[in-house]
Amino acid sequence: MKNLSFIETYRNVFPENFCEFLILHFEKELNDGFTYNRQQSEGADKLQKEDEAISISTYSNMPDFEGKRPHALIWDCLQRCYEDYIEKYSSLKQGKVTANKIKMQRVGEGGGYHVWHAEQGGSEEQATRCLVYMVYLNTLAPDQNGETEFLYQQIKLAPVQNTAVFWPAAFTHPHRGNPVYNDGVKYIVTGWFHCDG
Repeated sequence: MKNLSFIETYRNVFPENFCEFLILHFEKELNDGFTYNRQQSEGADKLQKEDEAISISTYSNMPDFEGKRPHALIWDCLQRCYEDYIEKYSSLKQGKVTANKIKMQRVGEGGGYHVWHAEQGGSEEQATRCLVYMVYLNTLAPDQNGETEFLYQQIKLAPVQNTAVFWPAAFTHPHRGNPVYNDGVKYIVTGWFHCDG
């Protein structure tokens, strides 16, 4: 039997220059003090979790990109990846699957989510998570690290611009964001698909 990791990557997900557009506007929001970090939102230890974030799905001040709202453009692109994913793993076609949140994160030098974790958890919102998505908005050099590492699959993914990664949210896929080094900064767009029955 074939050994499947259930981790799928998709290249060139967003239109040309859209990654740079998102990064530019994230930096503007960071400079204007409109981002939040895990110390503020969770009281997290910086040695375990450190990044800055904004919610794109509820964020109304970002300008349009080529005549389209950024969150709508992101959903369109993610939907194509999702449709490809469920063709390969067809059990996800059963029941209702929805997605409603888009989070953008900036991870600076030394930062990341260093603790092994799965995305499906005990809270009501986390319990229905069935699939995770993440899109790298920029490429990091090998000496800058910033990999996404999957424990049981023994896979490390280096950040490559405009590459989406989809994987199951359950306990089978604990993962972590390895530290960013050498003045690197990693930008991602991330969120979840929920199975609602």
